[in-house]
Amino acid sequence: MTTPTRLDLRRYEHADAREIRELLLDIHDEVYEGSDDPLAPREVFAGFVDGWSSREGFACVVAYDEDQPVGYAYGAPLSPVTTWWAKVTPTLPEDFTAETGARTFALSELMVRVPWRRTGASRRIHDALLDGRPEERVTLLVHKEHGKVRALYEGWGYQTIGECVPFDGAPELCAMVLGQGQQ
Repeated sequence: MTTPTRLDLRRYEHADAREIRELLLDIHDEVYEGSDDPLAPREVFAGFVDGWSSREGFACVVAYDEDQPVGYAYGAPLSPVTTWWAKVTPTLPEDFTAETGARTFALSELMVRVPWRRTGASRRIHDALLDGRPEERVTLLVHKEHGKVRALYEGWGYQTIGECVPFDGAPELCAMVLGQGQQ
């Protein structure tokens, strides 16, 4: 597929979560089809969609090429009681991990369907999600073994600040940060 000449980038919030839930799950299922990733099964991923979309600050951008969904990105601000940084090694300084509910936006998911990969769609979705965000920085977790994905984020300005296994059953992930407050 060639670079889409125009993507329709649609924004959604916490109040829209029920409306887009099945679409998010369907795209996820297509992107992760045949994957042995422990977080890939629909019922597992549905828990993440439900958890993130239930947050008051949830934000999502879904891209369309005409009537075809291309992909999406979503996340939410980290709350003052977040455990996001707790298992990152090396241990990060307290002034780095202190959250206010408005300091850091956590980009939880960014995925693009195969026909639109390498077209710039992922960057456009990413940028649309973050456009106008009030937080001073963005964080995300990426599979340690996915070097190409990490390199993509590094090309966008993210820096790896450590590694973690945030919960039982999760793969080893790299914690990355973009914006003020990078180490």
